[in-house]
Amino acid sequence: MTWSLAPSRRWLLRDGEPAFLLADTVWAAFGGARPDEWLDHLERRRRQGFNALLFSILPIEHDRSSGTLSPYAIRDGRLDFAAGDPAYWDDAERVLAAARAHGFTPMLVLLWNNFVPGTWGAGLTPDHVMDAEQTASYVADAVARFARFDPIWIVSGDDDLNDDIALARYSAVAAQVRELAPDQLITWHDTPTARMPAPLADGGLLDFHGLQSGHNEAWDTLPSELTRYYRAMDVDRPIINLEPCYEGLGRFAGRARHSAADVRRASWTGVVAGAAAGLGYGAHGVWSWHRRGEGFAAADVHGDPFPFAVAAAFPGADDVALVRRIVDAERLWGLDGDDDLLVDEPSGAVAGRTPDGVVAVYAPEAFALTLRGRADAGLEVSVYDLAARRPDAARWSLVDGSVRLAQPEFPGDALYVIRGLAPIGR
Repeated sequence: MTWSLAPSRRWLLRDGEPAFLLADTVWAAFGGARPDEWLDHLERRRRQGFNALLFSILPIEHDRSSGTLSPYAIRDGRLDFAAGDPAYWDDAERVLAAARAHGFTPMLVLLWNNFVPGTWGAGLTPDHVMDAEQTASYVADAVARFARFDPIWIVSGDDDLNDDIALARYSAVAAQVRELAPDQLITWHDTPTARMPAPLADGGLLDFHGLQSGHNEAWDTLPSELTRYYRAMDVDRPIINLEPCYEGLGRFAGRARHSAADVRRASWTGVVAGAAAGLGYGAHGVWSWHRRGEGFAAADVHGDPFPFAVAAAFPGADDVALVRRIVDAERLWGLDGDDDLLVDEPSGAVAGRTPDGVVAVYAPEAFALTLRGRADAGLEVSVYDLAARRPDAARWSLVDGSVRLAQPEFPGDALYVIRGLAPIGR
């Protein structure tokens, strides 16, 4: 169960074969998940089709449920790793051993931004910032402890990537991981407003781009916008939206919570736009490993989490599992967004094409769509009813040299897969 880069550097291989990485977000499982709870959760996600898990090695102080353990304490305004709960690190290894036994690849965030100087998180929890020496010692210990689980390393956590001091610290950590675990993949995790500087994005301190389209006002358009930004870099890399909107998370100052339909839209929009190497999924209460009656540090921002066992049953997890099944079955890993494929229309539909010429169109609303291109004699059109999680019967016609996809006869969002549509001019 080892992940690597495809020769094209556009998608990922799992044990040498193309595969879609689907990660459940369990940031706070270390020090949070009890053994019976954890085994039940792993079995649920394994059956659904997840194959990776997102962890933060250290607690996320500003987004934390009150029942989780800590590996450190604050002594004289400085982190002291010898003063925390001694069970934390053994518990982390127990959690990872069970995850690997169930077929999951751990994705480990080394430094959530709270622990790095120059970040917005450092301003919230200044006593948690580590100096360079302490950071290097912690990273060496973490790699020595966890590399045997063959993880994917995530250098940064929720960072704006706009501070030179912070970027230098993350870069030093990435270089250290390269030296200590040269065969394991590295990525970064950033905020929805972040744009990794081109010299860093094109450099050697990451293997694939890990985006966060996030949970705020632009949750529906940022998946394609961020993907286009990174696809335009000089160096081709796989792209994964590690954090689209979390199901059940509060948004817009308490006026709404993100639904399964929101998660589908953000997820499919990013995949079709070119973030087709994988996807992260989060349920509000699972990621913080929240238990009934506990406090939550960011309730005023995100709303109270649901108990983790309740949130684990949210329907969006099955929706994103379908994303993986479709991408793998239809061989869509190399999708690249193509804005010229769709005749202008206002619904927010997006289209992309694989290197083999397979076209995918995500339609968030049930309207007819027109595709530019030359239809071959063997044109094939398939459609999936994503809310019902099943294939449907596609209807289409040729109109003035274009392909007209008829309005589907179901009211929700749809994914079309088209074979035999050549670009205009070919």
